[in-house]
Amino acid sequence: MEERDIQMEDPFAFLTLNFLKKSEIFPGSIGTFRYRFQRTGKVNDGSIQAWVYENICFEKAQQIETETFPWTEEGMASLRAWLNEKLRERGSETYSVRGGR
Repeated sequence: MEERDIQMEDPFAFLTLNFLKKSEIFPGSIGTFRYRFQRTGKVNDGSIQAWVYENICFEKAQQIETETFPWTEEGMASLRAWLNEKLRERGSETYSVRGGR
């Protein structure tokens, strides 16, 4: 199976133990579906807090859901599953700039 096929099946397949070593805070989006992660500690001895929120900047968001996962292989699998569930619940539309031409 090609890498792009895996990502089509799971848009969060990129979330691995090593990916989260790159920074403490990771904001991201899939169209209008917004998410954010913050890691603490170290691999196998830390945690990842995840947020999903409406299509607005995180600081102004009011419809926020959050969950914390261990920074382990099992925790990463749970994080990916939670994000996929929230994406199905909240949906996503293609991002566009309003009023743009």
